[in-house]
Amino acid sequence: MKILFENFSDIVKRKSFLISFGASLGTALIFFTIIFFATREKENFFSEEIIASEVFFPLKFPVPDGWFFEEEEPADERPFSILTGEKIDEEFFSRRPLAVVVNNIRRALPQSGIASADLIYEMLAEGDVTRLVAIFQSNFPEKIGSIRSTRDYFVDFAYNHDAIFIYHGGSPSGYAKIRSTGITNLDGGQLEGKQGVFWRDTTYPDWGVYTDTRPREHSSYTGREQLETHFSQTNIRNKIGDDKSFGFNFGKIPAEKIGDAKKIIVPFSQNYRRTFIFCDEEKIYLVENRDGAHRDALDATQVSVANVLIQFAAMNIIAGDEAGRRNIRTVGEGMGRLAANGEYFSVRWTKDSAASPTRWYFDDGTPLVLSPGKTWVCVFQTNGNVSFENE
Repeated sequence: MKILFENFSDIVKRKSFLISFGASLGTALIFFTIIFFATREKENFFSEEIIASEVFFPLKFPVPDGWFFEEEEPADERPFSILTGEKIDEEFFSRRPLAVVVNNIRRALPQSGIASADLIYEMLAEGDVTRLVAIFQSNFPEKIGSIRSTRDYFVDFAYNHDAIFIYHGGSPSGYAKIRSTGITNLDGGQLEGKQGVFWRDTTYPDWGVYTDTRPREHSSYTGREQLETHFSQTNIRNKIGDDKSFGFNFGKIPAEKIGDAKKIIVPFSQNYRRTFIFCDEEKIYLVENRDGAHRDALDATQVSVANVLIQFAAMNIIAGDEAGRRNIRTVGEGMGRLAANGEYFSVRWTKDSAASPTRWYFDDGTPLVLSPGKTWVCVFQTNGNVSFENE
């Protein structure tokens, strides 16, 4: 009798265990199923993709509210700029660049918006003074200038990048070049005060070399809001084409260096030289003028670039020109130098016509490759000497 009771007790215990276990398992499955379907649409749910080649994991449970996991940064799918080789917003990628003639005489400094330029050309105008043609695409600053008059070869630099040419007045040959080529242009001499496209500002920042009243000839400005309003009210084409030759190639420089270029001195004239100082930490060149750091009037930022291009070009004083204006041969071919990452290389350039882009090559004929970032182009006399120093 005792044996029968123990057997019956064992049976009861086993059945109770099985019933209890089954009930618990069922409850757990129901619980997780409810949570699974209730939360599968939440944004913080793990990916539902199952990759066949991966080892199978039983369940990808939802993340309960209040649990935090470090999320991966979304991939930067923006396109690369053809002017800097860096990521650029889609709306700017297809935007037609601006080529702005910027005053560079000492009385005109500091300039506004200059640190935002993707590319800057510098060359002699007349006397011992240089002017800049600043190319903007990645960013149109709120204020650009001061803006100065054009020369005929400035137009060629705008055509290098299918840019809208912006200036204030011009020499006789400068206006003739604009008419003969038909380049899209905005002249402050005609648009000053009209729709507010160009305006005057005779003030200097309080940290500048000059703090008195800026002379009128150095006081013409334009800016992002004014230009975009003007473009929206006209039929000016403001989208760039698909021709990549209006830009550059970027990446690791494949050529053999000539030497080191920690400091570059470009003596444009007896009284004026441009200096670039390489910063090893940031791998950029800090730009200097006769007063030291070349700064932007908007926020005192020192201008910096990743590349310095020297374009050797024949030039001469125009016979009989009382102002001493120059001819600079930008169409044809010539030699040059590229400085990047603290080193410099031998390069060549060619330009078929005023309206075609300048094409750059290494000495072996392969297309030029720049280091990603901004570029400063010094258009320099063929008989001049540029100094590359290792210091």
